[in-house]
Amino acid sequence: MQREEKAQTLSRKEVIEILSEKKDLRNLDIRKANLVKLDFSGCDLRGANFSYANLKDASFKGADMRDCSLWNANLEGADFTDADLEGADLDYSKLRGAILLRANLRRTTLPTELVPRDDILRSVKAGCKVGQKK
Repeated sequence: MQREEKAQTLSRKEVIEILSEKKDLRNLDIRKANLVKLDFSGCDLRGANFSYANLKDASFKGADMRDCSLWNANLEGADFTDADLEGADLDYSKLRGAILLRANLRRTTLPTELVPRDDILRSVKAGCKVGQKK
């Protein structure tokens, strides 16, 4: 008898339970979850899949998000101060109002069709919210 392992996406409740125990969410499938205002600061999120997730106003301060998928995620108002997003996929994500102060965006796929690249880079340098001049 062959046992079939089916990948299951985590719910908000399951993510909160994991966060209460540890800061390691590497390679987890968290697609389409409603994670509004959750604090992922300092977490290891390498390779996690947040595609289509609602991460509005979430905090990722100092998080390791290398090779993370945030494809088509709602990142409005999210704080990525000092986050490592190297190789992450943010294409089609909603970044307006997000803060990217000192974030590492090397090899990151950015949603430049939705938000001008200059707005994103200004946020990295000055800490202003994406889409705002100051």
